[in-house]
Amino acid sequence: MRKTAITLIPLALASLALANTYEIEEIPLPKEMSPELSGVAFTPSGKLVVVNRHGEVWITADAKSGPWRRFAFGLHEPLGVLALSEEEILVTQRPELTRLRDTNGDGRADHYETVNDDWCVTDNWHEFTFGLRLDRDGEFILSTGLPDVAGEINTRFPRVPLHMEKVHQEAKPSPGRYEGWVMKVSRDGRMTPLASGFRAAAGVGVSPDGDIFVTDQQGDYIATSTLVHVRPGRFYGHAASLKWRDDYRGPVDLEMLTQLRTPEAVALPHGTMGGSPGEPVWDTTGGKFGPFAGQVFIGDFTKLISRVFLEKVAGEYQGACFPFIRDAVGLAAIQANSGADNLTIPAGKDGLKYFRDVPPRTGTPLRPGNMRMAFAPDGSLYVAQTTRGWGQGDGLQRIVWTKKTPVEIAKMEVTRDGFRLTFTTAMEAAQLRDAKTYRLGRFRFLYLPKGSPRVDETLAEITGIRVAADHRSVELAVRDLQPGHIYELELEHLRSVGGGLVENPQAFYTLTRLLDGRTFTGPMSEPRIIAEQKANGVPDPEAGRRIYGTFCVICHQPDGKGGALPGTADTPATLVAANFTLRDAGSPLSKPDIELLKIITDGAPGKPMPPFGSVLKPDEIRDVLAYLRAAFGETNHSSSIQR
Repeated sequence: MRKTAITLIPLALASLALANTYEIEEIPLPKEMSPELSGVAFTPSGKLVVVNRHGEVWITADAKSGPWRRFAFGLHEPLGVLALSEEEILVTQRPELTRLRDTNGDGRADHYETVNDDWCVTDNWHEFTFGLRLDRDGEFILSTGLPDVAGEINTRFPRVPLHMEKVHQEAKPSPGRYEGWVMKVSRDGRMTPLASGFRAAAGVGVSPDGDIFVTDQQGDYIATSTLVHVRPGRFYGHAASLKWRDDYRGPVDLEMLTQLRTPEAVALPHGTMGGSPGEPVWDTTGGKFGPFAGQVFIGDFTKLISRVFLEKVAGEYQGACFPFIRDAVGLAAIQANSGADNLTIPAGKDGLKYFRDVPPRTGTPLRPGNMRMAFAPDGSLYVAQTTRGWGQGDGLQRIVWTKKTPVEIAKMEVTRDGFRLTFTTAMEAAQLRDAKTYRLGRFRFLYLPKGSPRVDETLAEITGIRVAADHRSVELAVRDLQPGHIYELELEHLRSVGGGLVENPQAFYTLTRLLDGRTFTGPMSEPRIIAEQKANGVPDPEAGRRIYGTFCVICHQPDGKGGALPGTADTPATLVAANFTLRDAGSPLSKPDIELLKIITDGAPGKPMPPFGSVLKPDEIRDVLAYLRAAFGETNHSSSIQR
């Protein structure tokens, strides 16, 4: 796909930006409440309920003015809450699903009941239980994540026997029963495992029709973050949890995993659409939140909230994702930042290209850590934020529609020969008919144990344009429409009849199947197109600087001195990011290039260094090593990187 040039927006133009169509408001919290909010919900009577990562549950009838009341405390890192009433609240803790009840009417829980704990956890630092939602039968839906081998997995005194054997080369294991699963629990406490193959299904949602969806997170086996439609008995890609299926018989190979795997409904391309998605919530406000009724909103750990349009094609869900609200500081400030804050998105590719058409916002900026969201009775969207030590700014924000219609792509649907775009308002007719308005490309992610960068990137030729009479939709005919690809659409300065630019002129459609049911029949673990290497074969330290600022700086720091794994305390030396300024024997940059390239590509087992071969192409990995040598290495070092 053609690289997009970055165009700086002069700061003077920021004042000319149109008024925001959605405003972000800060919700003040009591000083005695930990602001690391890890769950948010509303009671049937409309009271706001939040939980925080430090184990408390708080309630208020007036989020802006208070007062707040602490309902419960002493919980173990709760990451989900469901308020059946003011007197009965359920919470997902790491080891169990817990019912909290106020039985004497004093406004505080006096009865803490284990509803179910039939899965297993260890004390690994990165081991979580997520949820909580009710399915169409009124049963509780939750999910479990996998531990991280960058920290210890304690095998002493488990509640049930652990199983450390690998299924197939997984980096994140599933040592305990049903880790990496989505499960349901009945009202009387019976647990039923539903589906396996999840790396860290941090967001659990149920559609208005009762369909279960989760978001999963990019990493080993999961090449990019995803929105997954969960169906009982299916396997969704990460090998580790497969061992807990009743029909599992010993280690399997990649071919078998590929045959078992069900693809995601919608891919959330890593970087452009964030890096760590949270809870999916459906707009059921009846128009109180704007023109996106029935669509899905997904918060992200980065400074992003995305929007997803779903459609059923040949009996399965697929669809398109769009940015909705991003960091409010605008393009110029983000480019000036140049990776100094890794939580500024986008985090992919060269870091900044996808902000070229995004107008700056004014007012309160969106914080990071947007993992939990809930629509309020008044139609506003509450966003609970926790960064768990990776960043700053935990708290509670509220997004309100200003009643001004946003100029956006409302829907992107597949047609017999291409795609139909529907807009929120009538668009300028001549631009809709102009092929130069549209840039369309496609790419894939491979299914591999170590993940995958984008492969098979190519332009998609638009062969015809059909504009609707009301100028609110357009159909694009595409040559050789290929299932199994993600189609990336960018609009070039398209305006409405009122003169407003499309606020988020980018969309990604996950084309798993065509209308006639055809799916991809090529290799799932090999590219079809051999990637071109740089013409001169010489690493580019400046390109490597941008990559370092995007992916590496949060752990290795701008000065290259490294640091402890974010969110941990009393970290052993093995879990501290490498210090590139050391000069002694055995220091990181004393290693030969071939060894360092392997570490960057494959990661470092038992250490916090993840594999970047799943995100960066080989040329980009060589570029970042060239930057490390130039910025932090010996001044007389001569790079030995070979192509």
